[in-house]
Amino acid sequence: MPFFLNKYPLFYLILFLLFSTSIAAQTIPICSTCETSKITSIPFQPNNQIFKCKSNSAGLQSIYKWGVIDSKGKVLITPNWDSIGTLSENFAEVFQYIPQRKKVNFKAGLISFENKNLLPLQYNSIQTIQAPYFRVNTGKGFLLWHNTKGFISKNSYDSIVLDKQNIFLYTEQMVHRLHVSTGVLTDGNIKSWGLNENGFISNPFDTLYLHRVGYKALEIVLADSITSSLKENQLLLYRNGIKIKWNLEPNYLNRKITAQKNIEFVNLKTLQDSTLIKIKARTKADTILLIDKYFLFKRNKLWGYADTLGNIFIAPVYDTLGFMYNSRIAVKMKGKWGFLDNHENIIAQPYYQSVGDFRYGSAWIMQNKKYNFLDLSGKIINSTWYDSITATHVNYIVFAKGKVGLVNHLGQEIIGTRYLKILDFGEGACLAQTVDKQWLLLDYKENRISQRYYSNVYCLNKSKVYVLKK
Repeated sequence: MPFFLNKYPLFYLILFLLFSTSIAAQTIPICSTCETSKITSIPFQPNNQIFKCKSNSAGLQSIYKWGVIDSKGKVLITPNWDSIGTLSENFAEVFQYIPQRKKVNFKAGLISFENKNLLPLQYNSIQTIQAPYFRVNTGKGFLLWHNTKGFISKNSYDSIVLDKQNIFLYTEQMVHRLHVSTGVLTDGNIKSWGLNENGFISNPFDTLYLHRVGYKALEIVLADSITSSLKENQLLLYRNGIKIKWNLEPNYLNRKITAQKNIEFVNLKTLQDSTLIKIKARTKADTILLIDKYFLFKRNKLWGYADTLGNIFIAPVYDTLGFMYNSRIAVKMKGKWGFLDNHENIIAQPYYQSVGDFRYGSAWIMQNKKYNFLDLSGKIINSTWYDSITATHVNYIVFAKGKVGLVNHLGQEIIGTRYLKILDFGEGACLAQTVDKQWLLLDYKENRISQRYYSNVYCLNKSKVYVLKK
């Protein structure tokens, strides 16, 4: 990119080109290609400098164009360009302002010091990786170009990175590797290239992006940094100095820990449906609520269940009844909660201060301000009673004695309560912070997915994405 494009918006850039005086200006010999006798220069490299020159063009009174000059005053590239970007030993990245383009007004090309056009003005940027290789940004990806062989591959890559004597060309989870000295191009898996003595990939673009709820729990994204977008389901990746939009799968809200409560419904007198009136006659209910293929009804301030024909299968003798899940119903008697099945068999005696429900295959219970889980038979699942629990969309984060673990939707402890923090992504992956405040990436059997520790973990709250830096 040109050296000032990142600093000035386009409007100020044009003003800069037209009216600015140079930095560290100096007078150098008259250039025969310029219409003025003075050329102002800006130091750029020890041997070569870029310079601007005023000339008349297209009916404008004055306009500045840029070129390249060496330390002896010899013009290497005539000042015909709106901007000069990257300089290498024998080449310069040149930019031309193209006003008819709506999105990108400046397009880059490559020109030799003999004023020979090597790459046309159609790219976003052209940068030297390591001579004689150049990274060409097309706006939709990156191409690798050699100054004598041309484009090395027709493939467009997500990122092109130099690591020692190898150039890595990444596309999704696959990568090509080019050895700079031999020019040999090979391909392989991302995990097989660039491993150092510790078995870690040593290239600098190794940010992991983890999507907590969505299509995938874990994806590797090669980027310098990741930030939130204005859109909820989009991230902004920064690679090789450019911004890339990354669209996410839609997020889903985490479920909440919801305790059973007393249920209040509309009085039957407000309902006129003939079927409901028939149900009222058979159950003698004061209040009823249709739930799928059965009714929850109240008679004399006590609750029961009946089918759509009015046949009672849970007698109205309970202070409160919860909704039915997996043929299990939370029931409250004398201020305590338990569970029945749909045949009114007792699954768990009314003993607990508060309970959840069986919609996810197990139900949480609370007694003496401690939490555990029941299976469908009413048996307590875990030996540990937890101080508190928090639900994710598939699991429960559990807390005991200042440490954190993870319990699945069946109530089984899958990550022991031995960590400082747990970040649950669903779909088989979570992050656990150890007592030395390092982060581990674990599966739901507490096996390490990555052997690497992570020290920098942050959350993009809007998109529910966690970003890890190795």
